Amino acid sequence: MEIPSLETMVKSFKQIYPAAITDILEGYNLWNQWLGPEFKPLHPENRVAGPAFTMRWINDPVPLGDEGKYYIADLVNHLEPMMVPVIDSGNSKTSGYWGELMCNMCLRKGIDGAVINGGVRDPYYIYKLGFNMFYTFICPHEADHRSQLESYQKPIFINNVSIKPGDFIVGELGGIVIIPQEIVYEVFEKVQEVISRESTSRQMIRDGASVEELLAFGGL
Repeated sequence: MEIPSLETMVKSFKQIYPAAITDILEGYNLWNQWLGPEFKPLHPENRVAGPAFTMRWINDPVPLGDEGKYYIADLVNHLEPMMVPVIDSGNSKTSGYWGELMCNMCLRKGIDGAVINGGVRDPYYIYKLGFNMFYTFICPHEADHRSQLESYQKPIFINNVSIKPGDFIVGELGGIVIIPQEIVYEVFEKVQEVISRESTSRQMIRDGASVEELLAFGGL
């Protein structure tokens, strides 16, 4: 199998809906790859796809200072184009972990979306930027003084779903799913088959095909 480029995979996965991917993953006996109903896009047309850049925050207050600032700067320096930042906030209900400035930094680095299990700040300005933001609630509070960044690029768990650095994130209005990096190329090939089959099915419907014909083709 010819290995597709990351850009090709990102573009293709953004065309497919999560339900089709979960159907494929169940064929690998992976039944728990959906992050759950709490996650929503800032705008219905937001879509995200790419390898995960994981972050874990813990709910221990830490004073602002140069050490913390350098740590965040080091994290940003490790971001690469088409990555998807994913934050495990430790279920904090009092902090906003992502805002307009981080979106601007990500866009400058070729990153157009993020997934936050927790609060997001500056929603209007993020929307105006066109950033593909997925989150669980809006919160005006700064995370500093309320939480601290414990680690990045280490495995995290969100709603009992394991997310390792480099696992592929795919999200849209229909939900967010995690594709283990070990099988991402195989899933990508199967996604192409789904896209092709559904394109043919749509044309068959436009041409007046019966339900029986669609079932025989496997298009329903």
